[in-house]
Amino acid sequence: MPYLNYAAIGLLRRPAITAMHVAIDQALARGLADYDQLFAACDAARTTAGRLLECDRDEVAFIGNTSAGIHLVADGIEWRSGDEVVLFDRDFPANVQPWRRLARRGVVLRWIPVRDGGYELDDVAHVIGPATRLIAVSHVNFVTGFRIDLDELCKLAHPAGALVFVDAVQSLGVLPLSVARTPIDFLAAGGHKWLCAPPGTGLFYCRRDRMDLLRWAPPGWTGYDGALDVLNKGAGHLNYELPLLPDARRFEGGTPNLLGLVGLASALEELVEVGIGAVTSRVLLLTSRLREALAERDYTVLSPDGAARSGIVSFTHTEKPSEKLYELLTTAGCHVSFPDGKLRASPHYWTSEVELDQFIDVL
Repeated sequence: MPYLNYAAIGLLRRPAITAMHVAIDQALARGLADYDQLFAACDAARTTAGRLLECDRDEVAFIGNTSAGIHLVADGIEWRSGDEVVLFDRDFPANVQPWRRLARRGVVLRWIPVRDGGYELDDVAHVIGPATRLIAVSHVNFVTGFRIDLDELCKLAHPAGALVFVDAVQSLGVLPLSVARTPIDFLAAGGHKWLCAPPGTGLFYCRRDRMDLLRWAPPGWTGYDGALDVLNKGAGHLNYELPLLPDARRFEGGTPNLLGLVGLASALEELVEVGIGAVTSRVLLLTSRLREALAERDYTVLSPDGAARSGIVSFTHTEKPSEKLYELLTTAGCHVSFPDGKLRASPHYWTSEVELDQFIDVL
């Protein structure tokens, strides 16, 4: 059965499944006796995430999902009445609702309209002004697959003193994103889509010199420097007057999803071994074949071409209703999505030629 639905839920890879089984059998089943190997996997995941993003490992925090990372920024910044946040129309609700809540603090929202399924940087330039505090953007739109130019966006934002937050859940793991070359300030991405990691895992990136801006981000008890001394050194070390950790671990809270992080560590390692360049090349090759097949069969491709392409191909039929087509495709065993009234196919590096051919045959 063709699975072209990585923009919804990625298939957990066999190495990650194996690593999690081992963790259950050899660590979780023995309680604290063998927890060290779980923490070692977490440490490895942090290092590999740093390699994937091309950042320092100390700028990476583990989160449960994209929304958690968005709230770290939306709830963590000390907002002033009159501050402005730039949002993008038809974005996924996770990257809209936390910012809308800021209206109670006097924050003003400025909206970028959708034009032909994407966004124009001229529209962004038009709304940026002295009051612009932050631009909250999805690297890839979840419906059309439009990929915005983050380099150009940063060139607009930073000279005006505005921060850039990126929801990368539809790009991280399938498209290159180097924070060493693209100076975004914050990033969040759940692991359950293109990273092919377990649900309930994800990554949060905070540029080192921006960490203190999130002064209201609620740390858990392990987010303080020296917090573990009460466990590791015994009596006399229960000290509440502790400073925050100097790195992104301050944002992680309490006990992490250790089993999920074992799977995340394996998934990240496999991606880095393959190479994000190879992943992107193959995915764009697969989506090119799919776009051609759709055009030959009376479907209208809604996703952009050229530099704005991603792993998402959104489409409709010239005559048949999309809802009915979704039912037919699902009945035929084809795994796609139906967001915002559009059909959405999203193959990954792991998608086989056989799966793509089967899907095209069903079309």
